[in-house]
Amino acid sequence: MNVISVISTKGGEGKSTHSANLAGFCADAGLKTLLIDGDYAQPTASSYYSLRYEAPCGLYEMLMQTVDLNCPGQLISQTCIHNLDLIISNDPHEQLKTAMMHAADGRIRLRNLLQHPLFAAYDVIIIDSQGARSIMLELVLLATSHTAVAMVKPVVPDVREFLRGTVTLMEELLPYRGFGLTLPPMKVLVNCMDYTLLAEEALSALTTIIADGSYSKADIPPVSLFETQIYDLEVYKLGHTRGQPAHRLEYQTDRKSLPAAQTMHDLACELFPEWCDRFDTVLQNQPKGDKEYRSAGGQHA
Repeated sequence: MNVISVISTKGGEGKSTHSANLAGFCADAGLKTLLIDGDYAQPTASSYYSLRYEAPCGLYEMLMQTVDLNCPGQLISQTCIHNLDLIISNDPHEQLKTAMMHAADGRIRLRNLLQHPLFAAYDVIIIDSQGARSIMLELVLLATSHTAVAMVKPVVPDVREFLRGTVTLMEELLPYRGFGLTLPPMKVLVNCMDYTLLAEEALSALTTIIADGSYSKADIPPVSLFETQIYDLEVYKLGHTRGQPAHRLEYQTDRKSLPAAQTMHDLACELFPEWCDRFDTVLQNQPKGDKEYRSAGGQHA
């Protein structure tokens, strides 16, 4: 079981969109995948895909420990994507934040719950998160066992917020090492890249900061930069509109930038090189959406 989180202390960086896209790509590669929507303020990932089955409970009951994990149907929703399950965010009144803050095990509760045998059946667990510094983001980071994927747009203010917010949050979690917890390495994913000079300058500055290690004076886990970059393309908005992972919509293109399928493939290979052969088969087989289900779902073009 590989638990990755998609994080940023700034909203609007594309966390939910690409949490869903990455989860969909992994599922199409034959990996048993679970997407957890940890954004109680804007639960976009919960509604990205149509559901074949919607469980009566979600993240709220899971963290409040009022759902029996031995009864998966109470918690695990099934999306229209084969191999992709979902735990919805269902805390519209933001009660979890207060509850976890006052619970003795609040910050590590999600980490502990994911040790249940129910979750061992998944190859990949992807946790989407809220774009703000909060105990809920700390909880998500401490539950991450593989990689924290930090989303950053190639503009100087967003790079500054990454350094001021996301990196500082990781520094504040260092005391948990004293309890035997291992903090995850962080890899920065540049989203909404384009060919403007401003974007190139921001990317260059970010690359230099990461390369020379000047992002932090504390002994935080290593920070690196994905070679893959996600360009600012309509196909990702279209995927959200159609409720389909973006790779299913674009395997080839005449653009200068890579097609969505190749981009998601490259990102997945960087995260999980041991499964590159599986990811290759997605490009070879080019799975599309289920036309019958799309028609029945009523929200797919």
